[in-house]
Amino acid sequence: AAVWDFEAEIVVLYHSTTIQSNYQPVVHCGTVRQSCAIVLVDREVLRTGDKARVKFRFMYKPEYLKVGTKLIFREGRTKGLGTIINTFATRT
Repeated sequence: AAVWDFEAEIVVLYHSTTIQSNYQPVVHCGTVRQSCAIVLVDREVLRTGDKARVKFRFMYKPEYLKVGTKLIFREGRTKGLGTIINTFATRT
């Protein structure tokens, strides 16, 4: 089923300052390309080189995702990589 929320393990390749909750990058995952909000971070802030488990929420419509799929997120010069580790059937 299509999901609004998913959890991913990410690494921040580059960000000029810090990433916090409500940060909204564009997520690319297979054929999916959509803005997402980071709604939950397991740390206070993320900086370049940091690894974390974060929860993303799609902004516009739910998408079909598979656990284990690689993703890229970007916004301006900010870039990061990750792997989907969990999907949530209901919008939380």
